[in-house]
Amino acid sequence: MKKLIMICAILIGVAGMANAAPTYLITFDEFPLDTLISNQYAPLGVEFLPGDVTPRLPQISMNGAMPDQPILRPTGEPDNYLYQGDFWIHFTTTAVNVQFDSGYWDVVGTGVINVYDPYMLPLASLTNTTTGVNVTNVSGQIGYIYFNSIGDGAGADMDNLGFTPIPAPGAILLGGIGAGLVGWLRRRRTL
Repeated sequence: MKKLIMICAILIGVAGMANAAPTYLITFDEFPLDTLISNQYAPLGVEFLPGDVTPRLPQISMNGAMPDQPILRPTGEPDNYLYQGDFWIHFTTTAVNVQFDSGYWDVVGTGVINVYDPYMLPLASLTNTTTGVNVTNVSGQIGYIYFNSIGDGAGADMDNLGFTPIPAPGAILLGGIGAGLVGWLRRRRTL
């Protein structure tokens, strides 16, 4: 009986560690100011793509109105938009929870934050609900987020991007193998 309890405890511990997906936090202080961000965070399962309106990559910058520095700023076209812009976030490993700060918003409802699944099917269409800094939380099978601050007078930035990817299928397989092994050993009356 002691052997069975010990093996079950070990298997539950291993399965729990294997199924626990990490939560990543990107604060954008990992690279120097003025760095254009594209695939630098690819090892974490996220990449940044140019926007639809201002087809440029976002860059690491400073914004004194935001509580933390540095931030990720959409890079608008200097002729039309100085601080406003848009960009895409692509989660190469589907995320189940995403949170980020955005701002500094001058007018309520001027931000566009669209959330899509990995197949580009819409999940949510959000906007800033207050002036200042907004915290956005979304859950689901998230593959893409479109961030657009063009409608806001001075634009808005993003900071503290946190996300949890879906656990790897191998972790689920490992837990199933462990449970099957315990059942097989129990049936053989080895335990």
